[in-house]
Amino acid sequence: MIVDCREAEHLKHEMAVFVADWLEAIPTMKLHEFTLSRFDDKKLDVERTVKAIKEFFASIGETANYGVLPKETVILIKYLRNEPQQKPKPVNSMFACSHCGYVTPYEVLLQNHMKMHYL
Repeated sequence: MIVDCREAEHLKHEMAVFVADWLEAIPTMKLHEFTLSRFDDKKLDVERTVKAIKEFFASIGETANYGVLPKETVILIKYLRNEPQQKPKPVNSMFACSHCGYVTPYEVLLQNHMKMHYL
């Protein structure tokens, strides 16, 4: 699965980490994109990958500024505004699991992680 980030270059690394963690995949960084592959060589579900990318944008408050356009094995990130892109705000806090110490800058990931402790 290829995620083309030409219009969200400044978010590429954070997005790759978030989406790869969400999908339990391995990210590989390239110039204007990153690829995702599974540990077990199974194919990634396009709809699930799009949902993970949208969750990333929601976690940083950028849902209204970016569109996620899937086409076969390529997902294009499109900037939707006419004004110049803003650089992301620095992360002010980290979220830690009180059970095992898992740390993430994303509250959504911590919430999903916490579910694991209550299965």
